[in-house]
Order: sequence, then C-alpha cells, then structure tokens
Amino acid sequence: MIKKQPDIPDNCGWISTSGDWPAYPTLTGKHNADWVIIGAGYSGLAAARQLAALVPEQRILLIDGKYPGQGASARNSGFVVAHESPGHAQLHTASGRTSYLARNAIDRAGVAELAALITQYHIDCEWDETGSIHAASDPQNFESLHKHHQAFSELGIVSSLLDANQLSRRLGTQHYQLGVHCEGGALVQPAMLVRGLLENLPAQIQTYQQTPVISLRQASDSNVLIQLSDGEISTHKVILGINAFLPRIGLQRNRMFPLALTASLTRRLSAEEESEINHAAAWGVLAPKSLGATVRLTSDRRLLIRNTAEYLPRGINASMLSARRKKHFEGLKRRFPWLANDAIQSTWSGQIGVSANSRPVFGELQKNVYSTGCYNASGIAKGTLMGRLIIDYALDKPSNLLDAATSIATPSWIPGPKVFSPMVKIRMAYERAQGKSES
Repeated sequence: MIKKQPDIPDNCGWISTSGDWPAYPTLTGKHNADWVIIGAGYSGLAAARQLAALVPEQRILLIDGKYPGQGASARNSGFVVAHESPGHAQLHTASGRTSYLARNAIDRAGVAELAALITQYHIDCEWDETGSIHAASDPQNFESLHKHHQAFSELGIVSSLLDANQLSRRLGTQHYQLGVHCEGGALVQPAMLVRGLLENLPAQIQTYQQTPVISLRQASDSNVLIQLSDGEISTHKVILGINAFLPRIGLQRNRMFPLALTASLTRRLSAEEESEINHAAAWGVLAPKSLGATVRLTSDRRLLIRNTAEYLPRGINASMLSARRKKHFEGLKRRFPWLANDAIQSTWSGQIGVSANSRPVFGELQKNVYSTGCYNASGIAKGTLMGRLIIDYALDKPSNLLDAATSIATPSWIPGPKVFSPMVKIRMAYERAQGKSES
C-alpha cells in the first residue's frame, strides 16, 4: 500500500522568522469614513501615510481581508528593485525607452523613500544595498546577459560583467558561469520591512484585520458603499491596494491576471555549510529567463529559492506544496550539492498581479474608486512609491513622478477566461521550457 505524503503547510519563512506581529480588530457593523484603503501591503500602507500627512483631520480606515502586511508584501523574494531588467523593454524604440525611463524613475524614488523610512523609524529588516545579480549557468543564455549589460551601460546605469571565477568567489557556488551585477536597489527581509512600516503608521489611521470586502457599489449621494462580510462602510473615496485580487471583485479582469509563485527557505547554515560557501556575504541572484530561479543567501544565513510560477487563479493549496518543495530542493542541490536533505525549513505560496505588457494599474477605476497595483513581480519599491502617488492623484496634487506613473499605467487588453486560460497556459509552458536550464 502506498502511503500518501502529508500535506506541507503554507508556512512563510519570512513571516515565521520576523518576530511578533501586531493584532488588530475586525470591523463589523455600519460605519462612515472619508477614506477607506483596502489592502494593507506596501501600496496600502504608503497610501495611508500620505493621507495622514495631507488630510490629517479626515477619518481614514485601513482594512485587510486577512492579516495586514502578511500577503504578497511579506511573501516575495525581497528584491527592492531600482533597475528593472531591460530584457523586454523594447529600448530600440523611442516609446519603449521613454516607458522604461519612467518606470526606472519610479523604482529609484521608491527605493529612496523606503531607505528614508527605514532610517526614520529605525526598522530592522536586514536592508542590504548590495544590488542584484542576473546570472546564468547555461551558455545559451549568455547573449541575453551581454545585451542586458549593454542596455544598462547605454542607459547610464552602473553595472559590471562577472565571469565564472568572480561569481564563484562572490556566491560560494560554481553553478553560475556569467553574470551582470547592477548597483542600486537593495535586498531585504520583506516581512520585517512591511511589519516595521505597519507598526509605524500615523496614529490616526484605524487599521482592521480579517475584514474581507464582498462588493463595492455606488450610492446615490456619490459615496461608495463597501459591503463587508458582517457590515458596511459608506465612504467618500476608496483606495484599492489589493494587487492580484482586483479581478476577484470584478475590476480589471481584462487587463491583468494573477500568477501563483512558491518559494522555500532553509534553516540557518551550519558551520560546515558556511565553509562550503567560503563564508560568502549575503547576495541575490535573478535568472535571465522569466521562469528561471530566483535564489538568495540571506543576511541571517539561509538559502531561499523561487523557481515556480503558475497560472492558478485559485492559488496554491497545501496539498500542492509538496511537489513545489521538491522542485525547490532540486534547484538548490544543483547549486549546492552538499546541502542536506532536511535543509528546507519552510515552503509557501503567494500571488502577484501581471499584465500582458508588464504595465501597472494606476488611476480611477470607477467614480471615487482608485487603485494601484499589478507590479509584475517588482512591487516593493514600485508599490511603495505608487501607493503614495495614488493619493496625490486622487487629491489632484501634480508632480513629475505622478506624470511618470500615469504615463506607464496602460495594461494591454486580454481576452476572457475561456480564451485566455488556455492561451496563458501554453505561454507559461513555453516560458518554463525556456527557463528550465536556469531553474
């Protein structure tokens, strides 16, 4: 008789190693507010801070369907991106170059804003301005890395090529053969960062957890009615910071879609394992292919890997995690053959918002309903900055950065689920095949 392996619980290693989190009440009954922010991730927290600064006398509610900060904001790989990969930017066209530079301005401003907040509030989040490395083991991917480096040089972004020996010394593994190191940005423990931002919100922000939104509808007095599972809010304006979950409440269904990602984090490396990697300093590696592996050596001496991305609108359940964990371990063993079988300590999933042309959602979706999201896997810096800018947009507070945000917020149209679902699955299968050698 074959015994079924037990389900692996969805246990985010970032969250479980980030200390105690604040607890908030659940909102029930009928309420009135000037502003309601739905979603307490990086965008929602940034929007709340900006509102508290600009309209401190107004009532501001921040609600989260589950637990504030513990969604995708805590579950990502912890790359605070200052310079997105130029691989799909169409820099050979004037419009493509203009779009990339607008996104780049937002990303760099987001990094600077987070660095300032961390300093202001003394947030301990393992912030490390070491930059990121795009690296490949397969020679077939070397040309794309050379183009990556050339594009950065033409854009005035400081980067350098790393050969196999340089990578081996830097990373403590002989797996990678060519890389591009890009200065700017940071690596971070994302759960510690978002928890620190949450704990330092202005006092007038009223925060609630486990308060899911059932629906939004327009009232006759121009207010927006938010139907909760056990209550209702009437508010002048709504800010949506729910990213991949926008389609679930009937918005942007033909502009964005969710991707389910899974990752694993090991226990701390032993003294013997530290010797195997020559006591390398913390680092982060991205693959040259979109579905290759993201790998990190963290400041607290753990290995992280994310090498799965799937179109599963309902997400990953616990029974699916075992297969993903196995793939994670195989990816780690290719890089670190000495790694023990019991090294992985936690495996978890999360959903990101993606558009067909890698553009974000930003603006007024319905009367008095504003949203920012769909950050295409680079949401820490961009989400922070655009969360602030969506308030400026709603309050008609112009700036060059706001102009940049509105200029790039044009997600392309996608067909309905009956057509799109098989299309995206075929595309994902192709991308997986292209990225297999780097998984």
